[in-house]
Parts: sequence; C-alpha cells; structure tokens
Amino acid sequence: MKSYKQVAGLLSVAGLSLALGACSSASAEPFEIKWGETECEVCKMKIMDEQFAAEAIMENEKGYAFDDIGCLMRDWYPEQKEDDIAAMYVKDFNTKDWVELDEAMFVYDKESKTPMAYNILSFAKEADAEAYMEENGGEMMDFDQLKDHTWERGEMNMMMDGEGSMDGMDQDSEMDMEMDTEEEGQ
Repeated sequence: MKSYKQVAGLLSVAGLSLALGACSSASAEPFEIKWGETECEVCKMKIMDEQFAAEAIMENEKGYAFDDIGCLMRDWYPEQKEDDIAAMYVKDFNTKDWVELDEAMFVYDKESKTPMAYNILSFAKEADAEAYMEENGGEMMDFDQLKDHTWERGEMNMMMDGEGSMDGMDQDSEMDMEMDTEEEGQ
C-alpha cells in the first residue's frame, strides 16, 4: 500500500502536468494576421490573400506568418527543429478557417495562382480537396507528401507595389499613375 506522501506526490505531478499541458495548447493557437500589413517571414511580402496564409507557433510562443504555404514548407520549416514548433496552421481554401497543417489535405495545381507561385492549396476536408480536383485538376497530398514536394514555382503574374505587397494593377495603369503624379507636381 502506498503512503499518503507517495499518493500526494503523484497527484501533485499529475496536476502540474495538466496545468503545463493547458498552457502549452493555449499558446499554440493561431494568432491574428493583419491582412495587408503583416509581412511574410520568408519573402517579406505583405500578406494579402487570406486563403493562402500559413502560420507557425513555436514552443516559446513566438509566431511566424507566411503568405504562401511554400514559404513555410520550402524555406522556413526545413531550418527548424520539430521539437521547437508547437503548431503550424494553414487556411482552408474554401472557408478561410485555420486548420492544423498536419491534419489538412493539399492540392498541387500548376494552374492555380498563389502569392509566391508555389500553387499549393489547403483544405480541411479530403472531400473538399477531391471536389476541387474534379473541377480544376491537380494532385492531392497529405502533410508527409508535402514535406517531400519539389516546390517548383509557377509563373508569377502579380506585380509589386514597391512596399512588399502585390496589387492588381497592370504595368500601363501604374505608369499612368506615376505620370499623373508628376504632372500634378508641376
């Protein structure tokens, strides 16, 4: 039979473990991205397109935001120790809800347009990924396959606005704006 001190000690350790576990999971929740203001940790572009965003939260509670899954998985993730990462999240392409990266399904679609042209879309449900592929084509992947992906970039058809974010202007309209500004200054 165990003594009172042994039982009390075991209960204390169990309680402390539960308390630390609760703190750890709370710190690994997705953090707020200020759309159009927060910069991608890797490419320094302003994060504009919600359905392509990704995040990583470290055990020390530091968070990193990414404008494209490729920035997270190709450039940032290989340089990290997995034990230091508390959680990683991606946005569901359809709902724009956060999904834990290791629970998401991914579609590589060469024809899709993502901010950094890695052309990977994320989905919370496999059925949604399949529905996307039926309509648009592509190749489905899980987290392990995503880690082994080749990360070739497609064409980037967007322009920089000079401040690290993309805009929808074409070259002619940007030139027209610069000419209008110069004329106003005369």
